[in-house]
Amino acid sequence: MRQLRPTLGVILLMTALSSPAAVWAQEEQKCEGPEGVQREERGSLIGERTFRRLSAIHEQLGENQYADALKGLKALESGNLNDYELAMVNQTFGYVYAAQGKYDQAIPYFEKALQADALPNAGHFGLMYSLAQLYAGQEKHERTVELMLEYLKYQCDPPPQAYIALGSSYASLNRYNEALPYVRKAIEKAGNDAQESWYLLELAIYFEQKDFSSASRLLTTMVAKWPDKLKYWEMLSGAFQEQQKDLDSLAALMVAYRKGLMYEAPKDQVEKKILNVVRMNIFVEVPFVAGSILEKEIAAGRVEASEKNLTLLLNAWTQAREFDRAVATIDRLAPMKPDGELYLQKAQLLAEKSDWQGTIEAARQAIEKGSLKKPGGAYLLIGIAANEMEDWQQALDALREARKYDESTRRQAADWIKFVEDRMAVARG
Repeated sequence: MRQLRPTLGVILLMTALSSPAAVWAQEEQKCEGPEGVQREERGSLIGERTFRRLSAIHEQLGENQYADALKGLKALESGNLNDYELAMVNQTFGYVYAAQGKYDQAIPYFEKALQADALPNAGHFGLMYSLAQLYAGQEKHERTVELMLEYLKYQCDPPPQAYIALGSSYASLNRYNEALPYVRKAIEKAGNDAQESWYLLELAIYFEQKDFSSASRLLTTMVAKWPDKLKYWEMLSGAFQEQQKDLDSLAALMVAYRKGLMYEAPKDQVEKKILNVVRMNIFVEVPFVAGSILEKEIAAGRVEASEKNLTLLLNAWTQAREFDRAVATIDRLAPMKPDGELYLQKAQLLAEKSDWQGTIEAARQAIEKGSLKKPGGAYLLIGIAANEMEDWQQALDALREARKYDESTRRQAADWIKFVEDRMAVARG
């Protein structure tokens, strides 16, 4: 009955930020970073000739003329460039390779441009941010962490994506305690714009840490935000179950069931999910609800009327002491069985209801089908039922037959024979 939990590797992929090209241009922030650190603004002197050639290369890049752009850059870098111009050239090299998806070739050029420390603040930190993302995409998370920590040191109001990038990389390194503050900060800062995958990342970390209490608190928020997503109700149920809060676990599943969410699951999973709800109700000793759900779903065709499922239904009705429903289930189930045990169970249930004629008929069905573990018990039931009907002869015949079996049955049969004979004597006067 254990429920779903998110896989950290999958979640880390989901939290990948936008394509690096989308974040190259970062708005310059003229402020002091949270650590009181401010980078000195660098000069941005570029010669007219270099500017024109770079502009032409950027136009080629915009038209996907990558070979021509690279040719132009190689010619440009061989010239007499100042630090800023060379940084711009290296950065543009990186743009060209990244635009083609050749990130492993883009990274060295971006590193050169960054390490030159010649770009203005906007370009410097924008490049640092993009480079961190590229390293994350290459699963080089140690370098991502280094870059993002440096980036955040200088930012007075960093975007939530920066925090999630850092948190995601820490998580990829299994440094969960370091990851959590950044993931939480990203969600807090983004507010209603926080991405679903960020919540899943935080949740995956809790599960990795086996912190099911925090997981259930977060999932309570998640089911409120996405009430029609079955997986979150199932995860919430699982988190409660891990804490041995069985009633809370059941409550989460029941909400999902009553909302009809399980019907929207893939067709081959619907029955499994419904049966899980049924078993959870039995587990927490609410058999009537279990039986009601299962009977309804079998009738609707969403759960197969198989031997296994009908046996589960019978157990639910029996535990709920719903004898009429239990008997009706036996009538469907017994023909599927190779022996008469269920007919004997039917006889016992009917005896509980004082339906003596029904008890006799069911017990004889059990005997007729055979392969009973204790056939003497069937005859004993017939004898008891016949006694209650004051059919003395049928009672004695059955009880004498019962005496042929195991020791316990023989003793009971002998006691009943004496009782019946005494009643016969009284009746005859």
